[in-house]
Amino acid sequence: MNLKILYCFTVLFFSLSLPAETTFYGKLGITAENENNNVTSESDLVSNSSRIGFKGDLNTGSNLSLIYQLEYELDPVDGKADESKERTLKQRNTFVGIKGSLGTLFLGTHDTAFKESQEKIDLFNDLASDIKNILEGENRLSELVGFTTPVFGKNFSATFNLIKENDGLGDSSSFSLKYKTSNIYAALALDSEVQGYNSYRVLLQIPFNKAQLGLMFQTSKEVNTGNKEEGYVMSLSRKITNNGIFKLQLAESDIKLDSGKQTTFGYDRELSKKAKIIIFYTDLSSSKVEKEKNITGVGFELKF
Repeated sequence: MNLKILYCFTVLFFSLSLPAETTFYGKLGITAENENNNVTSESDLVSNSSRIGFKGDLNTGSNLSLIYQLEYELDPVDGKADESKERTLKQRNTFVGIKGSLGTLFLGTHDTAFKESQEKIDLFNDLASDIKNILEGENRLSELVGFTTPVFGKNFSATFNLIKENDGLGDSSSFSLKYKTSNIYAALALDSEVQGYNSYRVLLQIPFNKAQLGLMFQTSKEVNTGNKEEGYVMSLSRKITNNGIFKLQLAESDIKLDSGKQTTFGYDRELSKKAKIIIFYTDLSSSKVEKEKNITGVGFELKF
């Protein structure tokens, strides 16, 4: 049944008369992983947010462009990207909007401004060692209205989201202010009552020589209980050969786990601009022994 659904989706997609401005894209990421939780050890193949989608823009004949994107996660390993709903495809950033000299307005399902503020600080995004294991705020939400300003003050930009979570649009909101040059990236991001949390994070990313240093500090407060916790992420990547990158990342917080700490190191071997071999090891520790585990993974990532 899953193959029939995927087949129908593929036929429908390629039968559409899409504008020339439309781009079809995707990513396939699969790793062979061994997970040890101090009690059992299990090996498995894992799809790392593999996806397909198309995006583009339509010139309206004025100074405005209509932008659009449809993106879905798929799982080439077991065929069900959305296991909770027994579905072959799982919706990712899917929206329509208008872009002009005053900024970009978009509506639909999208990563929050808070989540997007991390840029490339999380070196193991989409893998088993994603910072979402430690920190709150890595949300992609539906019924979202977003606005991103054009670059102002030469290097600044801001994004604001209104989100419907309960009775009305604007129940929750997310905001980020970014400063970006070729020498530094800095950001401040805020979540207000998003998924039950008020959070803020401060971020800094500095490239130097053949390396890149990333820092993130976050505070999250649970709305219902008032419990407040802090966390941080430190990441370092360095190009050690023409095609090889070594990566190290430390994340620590009590936000999701009591005394939660995640230590990860890895190596990417680039085969081309769009393909690479991935090797990583991550250790997740906590004051609760049943939450502890370590994972070793080796696999491939291909973008198209």
